[in-house]
Amino acid sequence: MIGILRYDAVSVVTFSDVPAGIGFVPEVLKAVANAEINIDMISQTPPKSDRFTFGFSFSDEDIPTLLTVMGKITSVHNITPFVNSGNVKLIVKSSEMADQAGFAAKVFEACENISAQVLLVTTGVDEISLLVPESSADELSSLLAKIVGF
Repeated sequence: MIGILRYDAVSVVTFSDVPAGIGFVPEVLKAVANAEINIDMISQTPPKSDRFTFGFSFSDEDIPTLLTVMGKITSVHNITPFVNSGNVKLIVKSSEMADQAGFAAKVFEACENISAQVLLVTTGVDEISLLVPESSADELSSLLAKIVGF
């Protein structure tokens, strides 16, 4: 498949300055799974000194449940998450990505051209997933469609 996929009503939760080596990521993911919240995009920065940033996306519908789970995590670890809702996940799929250098540059140039704030990024062999505010999703989707020749 070549094209753009769109998913609306997506939230992201981000934990900054997480100490390395405390088992935080598996603990959070297990707590979220136990609350039956389906997560999608997962991102973790390389450690900077002994700390990193970790986040994931989930449906806006699950915010009340997630906040309950995060309250328990925060009370144990004293790490306050940042939650941002009302976003759109755009997936750019093209076989061109697997064989040609520069495709990601085109995608991020399109984001920059409209000042779209990219909140989260994940990639695969033939796709780039971007989580962006709803306010930039329509215009960005049109630009990305031109990039993939849609």
